[in-house]
Amino acid sequence: MPILVTMSKTTAQTTSTTTSAVQDNIAATESNAFGAVLPAFQIGSHGELDLTTLCLPQNFGAVSGVKKVLTTVPVRKPGNQTFVRVHPSDEWRQSALVLQLKEDGECYFVHPSLYGELASEVRPKMLYTYVTRDGNTALWPVNLPGEDGRLDSWSQSAHEGAKRAEINWARLVANRTVGAYDIYEASSLADEPMWPEKSFKEILSLAFKDRLIMSLDHPIVKRLRGEI
Repeated sequence: MPILVTMSKTTAQTTSTTTSAVQDNIAATESNAFGAVLPAFQIGSHGELDLTTLCLPQNFGAVSGVKKVLTTVPVRKPGNQTFVRVHPSDEWRQSALVLQLKEDGECYFVHPSLYGELASEVRPKMLYTYVTRDGNTALWPVNLPGEDGRLDSWSQSAHEGAKRAEINWARLVANRTVGAYDIYEASSLADEPMWPEKSFKEILSLAFKDRLIMSLDHPIVKRLRGEI
């Protein structure tokens, strides 16, 4: 036999008041923690929660007062599945003499005066500053023309990709058939890049803090020469 449950007017009013108080309390808590930037809980008439209203904003780190401290700057080409933006200013890039180890891809900043001694091991490169969509900063080393003025198609397409990434989010995918990178632009992405607060000088120092070759006595040079 069905059981009929009745609720007095006083009980209904109490329940309604309690639900309202919970909503106000949650909203107040969110306002205190996030400056009213995040939406408040939505509680339905039957007490159910609508979690679709709790989507995090894109700048959640800034909203919550969390500040990312930049301590490491990789020196590498962006991954082929990663959209990046390249800093458009010439002050945020630099040509440099770079020694790149083939076994692990690690890059060393070489003093220009050593070029004559290390010509077969080093290469002049442009170091572009770029960021990923989640705010990670890195330097992108791209070959510059050699003494003969020639530049391979891989490097040409990489420079073109860096140029396009100054305006739109872009990613590069190797195309072995044509011997160059295919460039994909995400012109529909409206979010702006989150550039680091540090200067380019500081970024460069972080990137090569333990990878500077200032003389022929450096262990990497000696190893390549078979001296150790």
